[in-house]
Amino acid sequence: MKTIIVTGANRGIGRAICDVVLAHPSLATTPVTLYATSRAGSDLGIPTQRPDHKVHYASLDISSSDSISKFERTLADAKQPVDVLINNAGVNLDDKPTADNAVSTLNTNYRGTLAMCRMILPHMQKGSRIVSLSSVGSMLNGYSDELKKRFRTVSTLPEIEQLAEEYSKAFKDQKLKEEGWPGPGKSYSVSKALINAFTRVLAEENKGIQINCCCPGWVETDMGKMVGSSPPKTLEEGAKIPVRLALGDDGGVTGIYWANDSIKDRGEGKVQEW
Repeated sequence: MKTIIVTGANRGIGRAICDVVLAHPSLATTPVTLYATSRAGSDLGIPTQRPDHKVHYASLDISSSDSISKFERTLADAKQPVDVLINNAGVNLDDKPTADNAVSTLNTNYRGTLAMCRMILPHMQKGSRIVSLSSVGSMLNGYSDELKKRFRTVSTLPEIEQLAEEYSKAFKDQKLKEEGWPGPGKSYSVSKALINAFTRVLAEENKGIQINCCCPGWVETDMGKMVGSSPPKTLEEGAKIPVRLALGDDGGVTGIYWANDSIKDRGEGKVQEW
């Protein structure tokens, strides 16, 4: 039996991840319980190939601690360890780069994803995996040398939260460039850099559980179209790297950012510097 959770499963890459997971060769003879979560908890009509592959449509808003707690009670009632968490849910509000939207972006993408990881870890066992979707935007281009060093050397979660708070304050005070941050319109990218940072810290703190993050590439989603009108990758191609890290051969690597060499590449990713 494998229990797998996908957040933000109602559309885009999240939905494609669910489809690819259920068709994965490693699960061909394994009973699966898949929690395909969304804010509404709607029935997404995800098809299964086997009678022992079950899909549950749970309500989960990762920006809400109450919602995360309610979902945890669902897991506790099921009395099954969690084998895989794929953190796909997220927002991109950079089309309206305000201080409030910057905070909302960090609350969902960074704090919400971290809260999901911390909630799920007690329900995992040795060999379980966590995969968080990051972005090529997490690269630290445009940051001061001091901030780059801090991102790359953090060793505790409070250090990461301090970076997040400093970014929000600099945005509010209109001092982003002055304090070494990329300019307005980059809150999504900053939130993903914070995910990369806490991925490494959580991996160090939780030996035996593989915790990685990845860029799926430039995919034909609503977010993808914010970058340009013609994303080159299909949803299924965007699901390749996260599903590899969730179920495939990752060489036992943990605490690492994965991506292809180009956001247009259709491969299954490799370890990358960020």
